[in-house]
Amino acid sequence: MCLGFYYFAIRKPLTQGRKNIFIKLPHYGPGQFNGKDSTFYKIPAFDFANQTNEVISNVTLENKIFVIGVTNYNSNQANQIAAQLYRAQDKLSYLKKDFKIITFLQEIPSDTLNNLKAFAEKVHAEAKIWQVVAGRNQELLSIFNQNTLFNDKPVSFVNDMELLLIDRNNQIRGHYNGGNLKEVNRLIDEVVVLAAEYGKIKNM
Repeated sequence: MCLGFYYFAIRKPLTQGRKNIFIKLPHYGPGQFNGKDSTFYKIPAFDFANQTNEVISNVTLENKIFVIGVTNYNSNQANQIAAQLYRAQDKLSYLKKDFKIITFLQEIPSDTLNNLKAFAEKVHAEAKIWQVVAGRNQELLSIFNQNTLFNDKPVSFVNDMELLLIDRNNQIRGHYNGGNLKEVNRLIDEVVVLAAEYGKIKNM
């Protein structure tokens, strides 16, 4: 079941010009209804080391808006997604205390930390915003799993171009093709919507 509801208008979305629009940010995943309230799907707990050897987990990201994606190390997909995420990092840098980007790399060579650092340097990932991490396939599958539903169809995001937008409650609020400029523009706008909802952007 895909659940959603309307939020509010934002006046100046970053990529759509200066016009008033209403954006609907749904909740994605197998939600439940107990007769009174809706319970929305939350991504499972995770715990990885990043390019500066710091632990990145659902605890360290508590109350943060973040974008997560999985790609293979040193692949064409990784380069395409990184180019788009660099734009998102630049556009949303003023939210760095409240917004993070998480890139999970698969098939990384054995010297994991140095390769994470090398990848982060190559894509110009700022450690305060953009976390580059590696993990075992089973851990990744527990986050990007077959139970996540989009348009009533099961989707696995491992080895795909997909990015997920996660809110402060660890709930999925958007999904995007990470290699597509228009899709990442939409992601940027919808991060702004969530930030405004949480009072992180004023006078929009």
